[in-house]
Order: sequence, then C-alpha cells, then structure tokens
Amino acid sequence: MSAELRAERQGHSLVLQLHHPETRNAFSTALGAAMLEALTTAQRDADIRVVVLTDTAPHFCSGLQHADALGTLHDCILALRDCEPLVVGALHGLVRGAGAALALACDVLVAADDAQLQLPDPLLPHTDVGAAQWLAARLLPRMACNEAALPGAGLSAARLHQLGVVNQLCAAGLSLHVALQRAESLADGRRNALPAPPWPADALYAHLARQTGND
Repeated sequence: MSAELRAERQGHSLVLQLHHPETRNAFSTALGAAMLEALTTAQRDADIRVVVLTDTAPHFCSGLQHADALGTLHDCILALRDCEPLVVGALHGLVRGAGAALALACDVLVAADDAQLQLPDPLLPHTDVGAAQWLAARLLPRMACNEAALPGAGLSAARLHQLGVVNQLCAAGLSLHVALQRAESLADGRRNALPAPPWPADALYAHLARQTGND
C-alpha cells in the first residue's frame, strides 16, 4: 500500500492523518506534497480554525522513508510554522526523526501514554532532519534534549508532559479523540492569538536551508 495523507473535515478542524502503516508512517515525498497542499487549503479556508496532525496507529512517524524526501519535509515544517490556523499534534507510539520534527512544529501537543520522542532519524543519523534537534533545543532543558538525541534513548510522553512540551496526556488509542476535543475548545483562536515563539522565524529558515544543503 502506498503512503497517503488522509484529510477529513470535522467541524472547524481539518484532520490530517499520516497513513503508511507498513513503514510505521515513514515520511515520503508524496506524503509531504499532500500535506503541503492540505495546509495551503487550511490557510485559504476561513472556516478551518484548527489543523489536527495525527497518524495511523500504532505509531505517529518513524522517520524518513527516503533521503530525497528531506527537502519536502523541510517545506512541511515551515508550512506548519507559518500556518494561520492553530496546529494540534495527536501523538502515540514512535515519534522519531522526521516525526519528531513534525510534532515539535505544532502549537499544541496531545500525547498518548505510549508515545516516545526520539530526535535522530535512522536514515540520516548525522543530519538534523526537519530541525528536530534545533526545535528541541529551544523547547527542552539541555540534559533532556541530550537524552532524546542519544541512540536508543528518547523521552516518554509523561516526561515530555512534565517538561511542558506536551499539553495533555491520554490513554493509548485516544490521542485523536482528545486532540479533537482540545481543538473544539480552541476553535475561536488562531495563530495570531499566540505569543511569538522563542526564536526568530528567519533562524529556523536558515537552519533548514543549511541542513538541506548539507545533503
């Protein structure tokens, strides 16, 4: 089965679901192109107040499927950060490499108690894929960021909640349901109601450009 992005309207929310269970929802160029198109639609549709980014169980995203998807991933990270509707991530299972970058680019995170954040991407272990490590360094204490970056290590959903990165924990299998409830409560809010992130937008653009250029 080929990778696809399933898009569904639920009230004022647009649910985007990564779907490629055979690869644990690895990020591909085709999936990224569909995500960019969906985010463009969300930007243009005033009735969409929240984008919910989720996956096909049991994993969020295991990393890149192919190295040539790196540029498209970086475009998706920038599109998520530039998206006017709020972006709520609904996580469970493995959130690794490219998946970690997608999650950390969201505005609000709901995580099932089986979620595990791992920053390195196994396909390109020496590249900061999607600026996952760059984003983590601005959201996490240094020692926690080091733990998430070590091979074979990672941060559990409970630890991420304790550190303030995950907004809400839930039982396994309920992350999308809880995220949609959260989205409903945020339906009157948009990105411009949030404080600015703790980094200049140009710095993220420059970092992603360097990572793409290094490959």
